[in-house]
Amino acid sequence: MVKSLHKVISIIGLCLFFTTSVFAQNTDSTNTNDDPVPTTMKGFHLGLQAGTYFANKYTCNLYDGYGVDMYGVRNDFAHSFMYQRIVNDYGGGNGQTDRIALALGVNPGQWSFNEIDMPINLKYNVALLVGLNTRYCFNNKSAIILNVNATKLTVNGNFTIETYANTGYQGATNVRTFSIVGGEQRLMSQLGFQQILGDNDKLNCFIEGGIDVTMAKYLRNQLIINNLTIDMSSYYYQSNYGSYRTKNLIGVGLGAFAGFGFNLTLGNKYIIQLVYNPSFDRINIGSSPKYTFQQSIGLRAYYNF
Repeated sequence: MVKSLHKVISIIGLCLFFTTSVFAQNTDSTNTNDDPVPTTMKGFHLGLQAGTYFANKYTCNLYDGYGVDMYGVRNDFAHSFMYQRIVNDYGGGNGQTDRIALALGVNPGQWSFNEIDMPINLKYNVALLVGLNTRYCFNNKSAIILNVNATKLTVNGNFTIETYANTGYQGATNVRTFSIVGGEQRLMSQLGFQQILGDNDKLNCFIEGGIDVTMAKYLRNQLIINNLTIDMSSYYYQSNYGSYRTKNLIGVGLGAFAGFGFNLTLGNKYIIQLVYNPSFDRINIGSSPKYTFQQSIGLRAYYNF
């Protein structure tokens, strides 16, 4: 934890040092020129952003079907959410109807689910990112920025169930693959400094950097077996999971972001930016969160008030 926090502080320090140095150099060079500094961009700018978000797969383990007990300890296979749901709740346990066999199109007893069938290849899909972006420009080159961006993530992976030609695990084996999905929301708030590079009146590069705060929230975890959808989130909403739910299914983490891209000025009122934003964040959900890199690419459109 101390080492990860040190990395965040170091990144913030480098971003601020670099952008401050560029700003100081720009100010010095301007002061040696007798021409007045243009101020057409000075003031408050309000903008919108749309883009794509690429989440690090580390927190996918929250959706891997094992789940945790009420004390936050990861379950073994026999006590996993998937085993309980597939074998006991939907698989004919306690004298109930074998709904798994119905979904598979086989007779009861002609299928099995074992530890080797647990999910693999869990990853976040590329997600849509939308946001409200603001900045206050001191001049045509330097600005303080405040951004609030949001995204809704989907986790996908595969698990298997074995079916048999006859009951009692006899006959030919058929391994069938199905999907496990998860859902998550993230809200990212960024505060930092932006510097326009170059002297072109229209198109320039820019850099930015600062701190960010990410709020993450677990939404759902489901199994899809043909036309049968099995929810596993209900375990976490039992009363004895109250403490775990509060600490591990929603959380806020401090991080750092950087950015660079292209700045296109369209007159004195409109600005368009294409930006790439890497960030080093603590996604504070699950039992063992840590700092990881996230990435986004977006298009911003600003209006100068």
